[in-house]
Amino acid sequence: MTFLWSYTDALAAGDEGWWRVATRHTADLLEAEHWWLDPPGPVPVQHLLVETTALLSYALARSRDGDPDTVTGAMLAAWAAARPLPMLDETVPDSIEGSLSLMQWSKIFEEQRLRQQDDLARLLHAAGHRLPAADHQLAAPGHQRPEPADPVMVLWNDLVDREHPGRRYGPDSRLPGPALALGLGAVVQHFDRA
Repeated sequence: MTFLWSYTDALAAGDEGWWRVATRHTADLLEAEHWWLDPPGPVPVQHLLVETTALLSYALARSRDGDPDTVTGAMLAAWAAARPLPMLDETVPDSIEGSLSLMQWSKIFEEQRLRQQDDLARLLHAAGHRLPAADHQLAAPGHQRPEPADPVMVLWNDLVDREHPGRRYGPDSRLPGPALALGLGAVVQHFDRA
């Protein structure tokens, strides 16, 4: 068991600026229901919720020179809900038509996932972080990117880079999907009912 405040302090990674404000604000937003975090399992939903809440509240505020403390749960949910991922119809028949339907769903899912990622990347870029608008291109196998010292970019890379070993949600993790997409889904689920 990890206490939420300890986890968000660790996310801040010694930063004393706006990132620390965002991680503390995240603890404020989530403390009522998540004052402690279960040990990470195969799908660490609580951890992804905390990490994505911190990153999104920071990006939404700092992309317009605002204070992360002013970002509400409703604002976070609205941003994430405006970028939904398509749901898979599990009743697709085992046929050629079903296979075509699954391929079409897969293509739409990937397009929407990249839209989520690119939209958040643009916010982080507007907040002053150095990353290309189409950061997903850098995650291609075989492309090495330098490891940033910036704790915001360290978390960003952990959430979007599934190709390189050493990433928290990299190829060795057993997540059933992209970490950022799962985190944004957790944000919508948590704050839509709050």
